[in-house]
Amino acid sequence: MPAVSVIVPVYNAGRHLPRCVQSIQSQTMRDLEIVLVDDGSTDGSARLCEELASADDRIRVFHKKNGGVSSARNFGIEKAKGEYLLFVDADDFIHPDMLSILFNGAQSVGAGIAACKNVRVREEEGLDAASKDTEGSFKTFSCTGIEALGFALLGTDISGSMCDKLISRELLGDTRFREGVLYEDALLASQLFPECDNVFVTTRRMYYYSKCPGSATMKPYDESAYDVVRIYEEIFKRVSTDYPEIEPQAEFRLLWAYYAAFDRMIASSDYRSIPEYSATLSYLRSHTKRVLHDPFFRVTRKVGAAVLRVNVGVYRQLVLKGGQ
Repeated sequence: MPAVSVIVPVYNAGRHLPRCVQSIQSQTMRDLEIVLVDDGSTDGSARLCEELASADDRIRVFHKKNGGVSSARNFGIEKAKGEYLLFVDADDFIHPDMLSILFNGAQSVGAGIAACKNVRVREEEGLDAASKDTEGSFKTFSCTGIEALGFALLGTDISGSMCDKLISRELLGDTRFREGVLYEDALLASQLFPECDNVFVTTRRMYYYSKCPGSATMKPYDESAYDVVRIYEEIFKRVSTDYPEIEPQAEFRLLWAYYAAFDRMIASSDYRSIPEYSATLSYLRSHTKRVLHDPFFRVTRKVGAAVLRVNVGVYRQLVLKGGQ
């Protein structure tokens, strides 16, 4: 049984998959397997997966009907054999020391989850981008799972993504990614973190992600864009009931989610006709004072909240100019 299974969902990722797989093959930790899940690709990625596997016996390939990234990840979980799991998207890549640092860190404190930070890179950047980010200060510590969830909700020392986290299979159990929604990572994190006695954390940036033009969060607004509100409302309700000590962090993230959805809406020329527009605007205006007094919001967001309270048109110009 390998120590770590790295699960890579693959859908029409032929341009980036070799870079992704090479970064996993180059890990200083060798006790691993790479699980490539071809999610019904139509661009030749399926054949590329097989070619990569033929050159490295640590790679196993599975093909399935297209069902989305969560479906592919869940499929990979069922096929993976590792003690720990890592999820890497096919257009991203990882630092060569990521697995060894996270695995050893998890072992040292008996952590169910070991987390690092991520950093955005340009789509065309190569693996040498990892070597540019090894310098500088970072901190390493352990905390409780509830504390870790609080950090993740704030997006400070821990992100809301599951891709920059090593997860114990024992901890994961029967829990899976919710399929057919966006922000499924945040939901799974909110379910897993509280189950951990210890979480190992390093703020070293070792996961490199690139946002391609087709990414779901970069598309024009549609009904699925409101998933961010639905997911964080669900998380807020659970936190309020079960973990009230981090309720301020959950409330901050819920307000952030409303702004994230609203900002996607008003980027459209017909934003006033979007069904969720009026209710979202009303919600944000009713929480203006809460935002202004919230220590977790940036000054620019507070300024934007004050502007939105008075004039949507001016606020829209701020968003379109990148002022939020």
